[in-house]
Amino acid sequence: MLGCNNDVDADAVSAETSSGETTTEAGLVDRVARATGPGRLQTSGEGASAAGGTPSLEIPILLSAYDPDRHYSYVEELASDAYEGRLVASPGARLAAGVIEKHFADVGLTPWTEIGLDSFRQDFSLEGITDDNIIGIMPGTDSNAGYVILAAHYDHKGVSVYGTVYNGADDDAAGVGAVMEAARLISSSGLRPVKTIVFCAFSGEEAGQLGSRALGSLIAAEGLSGEVEMLNIDGIGATGGSYLGVWDEGASGAAPLVNALRMGAGYTGVSVIEEGTDIGSDAQPFAWQFGIPAVTIDWDWGSDPSEFHPYYHSPDDDAANINRTVMTRATRAILAGLWLLVADSG
Repeated sequence: MLGCNNDVDADAVSAETSSGETTTEAGLVDRVARATGPGRLQTSGEGASAAGGTPSLEIPILLSAYDPDRHYSYVEELASDAYEGRLVASPGARLAAGVIEKHFADVGLTPWTEIGLDSFRQDFSLEGITDDNIIGIMPGTDSNAGYVILAAHYDHKGVSVYGTVYNGADDDAAGVGAVMEAARLISSSGLRPVKTIVFCAFSGEEAGQLGSRALGSLIAAEGLSGEVEMLNIDGIGATGGSYLGVWDEGASGAAPLVNALRMGAGYTGVSVIEEGTDIGSDAQPFAWQFGIPAVTIDWDWGSDPSEFHPYYHSPDDDAANINRTVMTRATRAILAGLWLLVADSG
């Protein structure tokens, strides 16, 4: 097992081609240009000016705007003892929800009014538990192009009977931090997607995917199941490992999501391995109950998660134990895949 590393290694973050050639951001621009060619990505404002109106430059713009230190700061905050393990419906979870909600407002997201929300909160009550999903959108340039949800769950295991806090950094503050950072950097980039991006922090995953079941049900009730896709992040705060894992939940409709992630990861020199069906993640009810294409993304979960996720559901799942280079590589690959999905109306 690789040791923990809390300093981002710039060389490790550089993209590496299959031939072993290291690629800088400038080299990535050329690789993306060759891979994508002329496209239908939308630009506006400063980002468009910086790109010279060339669609193939948008992915490198987004990747260069990603701030790993800022991402890690979100994880440190949400995975601190102040949030008491973020047990669903607890005061700590509600405090975390408020932090995420404020962030969504600060970066300029808006409520998802198309499903009937007039705030960033979707209240739900399931199995005797009442809590909130936190949801904000960045409208696409084509209102008929559909929606791509970028999600992670903010709840965790709470505090043990002995007073030990389960802070849940890998599971799943790292994923929520990625959603928060993606919202910030895309909002500030001057670039605009064709499809609407829905940024979502679920609650109740640890209690049986309550929040994702509630959102999937609402989407279906509004008749939008056929217009929505989801990338769900869960477990990118590993201690080491070598690949981005994608769980397609056994659904053929997830193939475009897997392909976009594979291509996006390729731009950043990251390998993708399909890991099958994960019945314990928030993608599962979307795919199985509501027919909404959805995948869960982790980092090198593998057949033995104890190797690179040794602190899973333990009181040692703290921000200090995350390999920050791993989290950076995973997030950059996800960002590139996300942009490939939302920058095309097809």
